[in-house]
Amino acid sequence: MDGRSWQPERPERPAAAWEARAGSPTEPASGAERLPDRDARADSHARADTRADADARDEADGVEPAGAGRRAQPPPLQAAGRRAGRALRRVWTRASRARRLGLTVGAVAVVTALVAGAGLAMQPRYDEPVRPAMLVDDLRGEPTTTVWQTDLAGAATPGMPSGCAYYAFAGMVGDDALVSAQSAEQSDRCGGAGGRLARVDADTGDVVWSANVATALGRAVRSVSVTPDADGRVATLVVQGDTGSTLARMDLRTGEVTDRSASVESTDDDLVTRIEEVSTTTVLVSHQPRSRFGPDGSGPTTDEDDVTRFELRVLDDLDTVSWQGDEPSQATVRLVDDELYLLTTAGDGSRVVDAATGDEHRLPIDDDTYGWPEAAGDHVVVTLAAPSGQQLVAFSQDRPGTVDWTADLSGDASLIVSDRCVTVTSTVASGDPVVAGPRGSDDAGDTAEADEPVGRASVTCLSPSTGETVWSTTVPVASGQTVQSGWNPSPSSPFDEVQVTVSPSNGFGDETSTVTTFDADDGRVVFEATLPGYSAPLAQGRTTVYQQTLGVDGRSAVVALDRSSHRELWRTSRDDVLTYQFWGQHLVIVTRDGIVRRLGDGTAVVDGA
Repeated sequence: MDGRSWQPERPERPAAAWEARAGSPTEPASGAERLPDRDARADSHARADTRADADARDEADGVEPAGAGRRAQPPPLQAAGRRAGRALRRVWTRASRARRLGLTVGAVAVVTALVAGAGLAMQPRYDEPVRPAMLVDDLRGEPTTTVWQTDLAGAATPGMPSGCAYYAFAGMVGDDALVSAQSAEQSDRCGGAGGRLARVDADTGDVVWSANVATALGRAVRSVSVTPDADGRVATLVVQGDTGSTLARMDLRTGEVTDRSASVESTDDDLVTRIEEVSTTTVLVSHQPRSRFGPDGSGPTTDEDDVTRFELRVLDDLDTVSWQGDEPSQATVRLVDDELYLLTTAGDGSRVVDAATGDEHRLPIDDDTYGWPEAAGDHVVVTLAAPSGQQLVAFSQDRPGTVDWTADLSGDASLIVSDRCVTVTSTVASGDPVVAGPRGSDDAGDTAEADEPVGRASVTCLSPSTGETVWSTTVPVASGQTVQSGWNPSPSSPFDEVQVTVSPSNGFGDETSTVTTFDADDGRVVFEATLPGYSAPLAQGRTTVYQQTLGVDGRSAVVALDRSSHRELWRTSRDDVLTYQFWGQHLVIVTRDGIVRRLGDGTAVVDGA
C-alpha cells in the first residue's frame, strides 16, 4: 500500500458523452459554462435587474435602450404586461405586512363589486307603475293555497235552491268587494234570487253585510248594478225587474236600501220605465209602450217610425227633470259624463244636450252611418261614414257641439278609446310576408309558420286633445286572424299601456291569440305573448301580468306571465269555477255553487326586486 486512502475505481468513459445536433455548436459547453456558481448567478441577476430598471426608466422617458443593453423588444401588449407585473412585484415586496393586508382587502372589495355589478346587470328590470295603488298580488307560483273561503250562497241567498243564482263582482268600496246575486232563471222555484247584495272584506273573506233589494222594493228582481258615489259612502242601484228597470239608493256602510222608484217611474201602467245610464250627476230615463216588450220581459221591439220619451234627471234630486224629448227609437242615445249625445238624421237631427242646463247644440252629422260616442279625455269622439272610409270627429266637452279635430280612417279601422290614446287599428297588408316584428321586438313574425300568408295591422295612437299621431307601429296578423279587440289605459290599471289582441277570425279551435302591449307614451313594445284561444287582460302586478283566456270549450283560465321576460309562470283552470277575479289586490275564484275562495301561492316578492 502506498499510504493513500482507498478510492473506488473510476468507471470507464462512454464513447460519446455529447453529440452535436445539426445547427448547434460543435463543442459542448464546459461545466463552468453550463452551471455558473451561486455568486456568478447572483451577480448576473443583479446586472439583469439593473438593466431592466434602466430600460424601464428609458422607456418611460421615451428613450429607446441602446448599446450593449439593447435587446430584442417583445410585442407592445406583452411588454406592458411585463412592466405592470414588475411594478406590482416591487410594490408588494417593499410593502409592510399591514400594507399587504390592506391591498388584499381592497382587491377582494374590487372583485366583489365587479361580481355584484354583473349580477345586477343580469337581474330582470320592471317598469315603475303609474298608479302603484292599482297593483295586485305578485303570484309567482301557481296559487293552490286557499287563504280564506266564504259561502256566498249561504250568506247572500240563504235557503235559495241550488242553481237559481250566480254571483258577480259589482265593484270595490275601499278594501271590500261588492257582490251581487244574479238570477239564473225566472221561476216560482227561484223567486227573487237576483235581488241580493253583499259586502265582503277582501282581506279576510268576512261578510260585512248582506242586503235583500227585492224585499226592500217589494218586487221580483233579476239583477242589480251598483254605481258608488265618489266618497264611497252611498251608491246608486239600477234594479232590473221582469220588465224594465228602476232606481234605488243604498248606504254602503250598512246595506240599507232606499226605494227611489216613485221618482223615476211613469204612473201610466201602459208604459215601461227603464234606467238607461247613470253618471256621477245625471240619470238617463226612458219610457216606452209595454206592447214593445214580450211576456218574459224581452225587448223592446221597435219600428222605424216609433219614438221614445227620454228624460234627464238630476241624481241628487231625482224629482228634477233638466231635459226631456221624444226621439226616434232608431237613434243612438248616449250619456257621456254631463252631456247627452243624440245621433240621428230623423226628427230634430243630431244634437248634444247639456245635462245641467238642458241646452241643445246642433251636431254636424248628416249621415245615418255613425259609431258610438266615446269619451276621450276632454273630448267625445264619434266615427262617421266617409266616401273613402270613415272620419273620426272629436267634439269638445267644454264647448258642446264644437268640432276640435278630425282624422280620416280606413273603412275597416276600429277604435280603442281612453283619455291617453285614441288607438286606431286597421289592416296594412293582407297575405304579405312579415319582414319585421313590432317596434321594440326582435321577432320577425313568430305567430305564423314560415310558409303561411301573413299580413300586418297598423296600431296608431292619436292624441285625444289634438288628434295628432303620437306613435304608430304594426303587428303581424296571420291568415285567418284579425285584430279582435284591444284595451287602453284606464283608471283601474297601474300602467299606461295599450294592449292589442290578434285572434282567430272565426271560432278558436286549437288556435292561439297573440297579445302585444305598447307603452302609451311612445309605442314601445313592453309585453308580448302567445296564449291559447281568446285572451283579455285581467290584472297586473309589479312583476307579473295576468291574462284571462277563453277556450273553444268555453272554459276560462288564468295565465300568469313575467313582465320582463314574458315567460309563462303558471296557468290554472278548474271545472267548478264560474269566474276568476281580482278583488282589490287578491285573486279570488267564485264557484258555481256560490263558494268564494281567495288564492295564494306563499311566495313573497320583495319590494324593489
